[in-house]
Amino acid sequence: MSRLSLYSLVLLAGVGTALVACGSDDDSSPASAGSGGKSSAGAAGKASAGAAGKASGGGGASAAGDSGEGGEGGATTTLYERLGGHDGIKGAIGAIVTAELADDDIASFFAPNLQDATHKPTAADIIDCFTALLGNAAGGPEVYPYKTPGGFTCRSMVAAHADLHIGSGTFTHFISIAAGVLAEAGVAAADIGVVGAVLTGTKSDIVDTAAPANGPCVSPACDVAEGGAGGAAGGGN
Repeated sequence: MSRLSLYSLVLLAGVGTALVACGSDDDSSPASAGSGGKSSAGAAGKASAGAAGKASGGGGASAAGDSGEGGEGGATTTLYERLGGHDGIKGAIGAIVTAELADDDIASFFAPNLQDATHKPTAADIIDCFTALLGNAAGGPEVYPYKTPGGFTCRSMVAAHADLHIGSGTFTHFISIAAGVLAEAGVAAADIGVVGAVLTGTKSDIVDTAAPANGPCVSPACDVAEGGAGGAAGGGN
């Protein structure tokens, strides 16, 4: 994922009530996944749904640390456990990234990350940052900011999106796709809502109110120099 970031998963934000807001605020009403979300959510969503989907059968926790009903025998579980722990969260985020990149407008914001091997953060870095961010928000042992195995230190939402000039329409679309992937993966609506509530609140950090509402990206930061070298650094988590 390029500059948008989850985080832009964060972009889970408008999912649910005041969902997702890690990387940006968004509408509180969950829109159905757009064509990009549905087209790629299929195999990718189900493939990563494994732990996340099976672990999501809990009741509605009001905060990331709250427990809800879950597993067999009525045992209570944390949101982190219901999302499948680190591996389940990383799998779900990988599916969301795949779905987001199936949308041409959203993918345009990530062009340097995908087409320039020297660009930081790489797609792998972004997935690792999102995993750490969401894992931490869900009550797991992950810490954020976080330094990825690739050596990239995850940034704040403001720093990650400052040069991208993301419009409100693109932001909302990103969230609707993410929400569709999570729903298709079997994550309980109440848990999606909790995640959203925890992440919500950073729309002002991501969206440029002076930018076109929708993509493709027109910022120089999204350009990829001929030969793949040089795309402007920035973006991502």
